[in-house]
Amino acid sequence: MTETKEIKTPSINLLMTGKDAGRDVMVIGLKEAYRDKQQYQRSLKREYAQCHELKHPNILEIIEERDDDTYGLCLVMEWEPARTLTEYMQESHSEEEKKSIIRQLADALSFLHQNGKVHGALNPDCIFVTHQGDRVKLLNFRIRYADQMHEPIASLKFRAPEAKDGTVALDARTDVFSLGMILKEMGFGSDYEEVVSVSSNFARNDRYPDVQTFLDAFEHRRYTRRSSGSDGGNGAGNKRAAMLIATIVGLVVIAALLYFNRNSDAPEAEQPVAEMVDSTQADAMQENNAAEQTDPSAANEQPQDTNSKSATVSGHYSGDLAFLNELVPQMHIDLDKIYASGGDNAAIHAKVARYYRGLRKALGNKTDAQFAAYDKEFADYVNKKNAGQ
Repeated sequence: MTETKEIKTPSINLLMTGKDAGRDVMVIGLKEAYRDKQQYQRSLKREYAQCHELKHPNILEIIEERDDDTYGLCLVMEWEPARTLTEYMQESHSEEEKKSIIRQLADALSFLHQNGKVHGALNPDCIFVTHQGDRVKLLNFRIRYADQMHEPIASLKFRAPEAKDGTVALDARTDVFSLGMILKEMGFGSDYEEVVSVSSNFARNDRYPDVQTFLDAFEHRRYTRRSSGSDGGNGAGNKRAAMLIATIVGLVVIAALLYFNRNSDAPEAEQPVAEMVDSTQADAMQENNAAEQTDPSAANEQPQDTNSKSATVSGHYSGDLAFLNELVPQMHIDLDKIYASGGDNAAIHAKVARYYRGLRKALGNKTDAQFAAYDKEFADYVNKKNAGQ
């Protein structure tokens, strides 16, 4: 190997870049003090067995396992002149350029997870960005240290808690934690605070369950808000109100999805979404009234104002629904683009359905009342667009 250059690291691994038979390569081996230790050699062999068949444009491909005269047992990987993400972040880049990095990295991680592998040690120093074209090249290799004292604190902060203490098996949420910390480190600003907060939650059950969910939230970052977790109510009246809202929400979602996916060859047979909402509300109210008649205590209770937090003033939402003031105008713009994109009605309705599901998923942990208000805004505008076609 010629034109070699060592990538400095406090780990037990030796990382070199250079030319091998005229091609650019990276070689990962063991530093001399660890080169003859069987456990570390087995670790290299295990990495090769698990990763050499994984091929993705944003992952450095392992070409071969080699017993080199100079470096001993090592892995030879593809290479292209690049800098680490740490170095990239020290440069001046636009938000759109940085978003491209996150998307490429998310794509690489999704590929790993789909193939049953978790990186587990993601940090900016194992992510490379090519000098030509700013393409992400993830080092799909877990750099190892003699002990935790040798691992830099700068790297440890990107590691999920479960990856540090080894108490549970790692899964996609482990890499989501690291992805959230990288998002924070790249300085995307306040629009992404909630995405970072959910991604890097210490309780892994409260993180996004997979990279695709993270990416959906990332793309709709302004609308990802967690609910307060309490509506401040109690008693039988609130329980019935919650059940009523849950029923309405479920029926509205089903009605909307059925409408969007219906064959548009017979438009005269389609029922407007707004009418579906009205009918489901009426059915749910009848069920609720019947329940009250069988509950003697219900007659003495004061009526509950389930819409107390849904009031609008001059067309502006307030209280728990204030997020719609920002969401709805952008939703209208996006839907206008979909309807202006051309194609037959079936194709447009399919696009609208995909957009609806993606945006609703990106809303995160909203309350039933918040989802119901969103569904109504969405259905009303789609009906308006359909009427104007």
